[in-house]
Amino acid sequence: MYTVLEVNASPEHRFAVRLDLGNEAPGLWDSEMFETTDSAIPSVWVAEFRDGGSLRLAPPRWLAQGFWESYFENDPDAVAVFEEDRQRIRNESAD
Repeated sequence: MYTVLEVNASPEHRFAVRLDLGNEAPGLWDSEMFETTDSAIPSVWVAEFRDGGSLRLAPPRWLAQGFWESYFENDPDAVAVFEEDRQRIRNESAD
């Protein structure tokens, strides 16, 4: 079982989920590959509509321009933000 950290939906009816993979990078996966076992929405998520009609559900700090680029470049501030928000989501999913 995986914890969903973020949801991305596009007008082309593509849904991707960013999963908590433990020590592995939090990549995006096609949602059709998984079955939902808990439909609770983390309280830390916000919704953001982007140009072109896409929708993202994620912690607000992850929606900042360039966040994921900084994270994958191992920027210490971005990594700390990710870990803090991931732990908040994990804590809620454990309840």
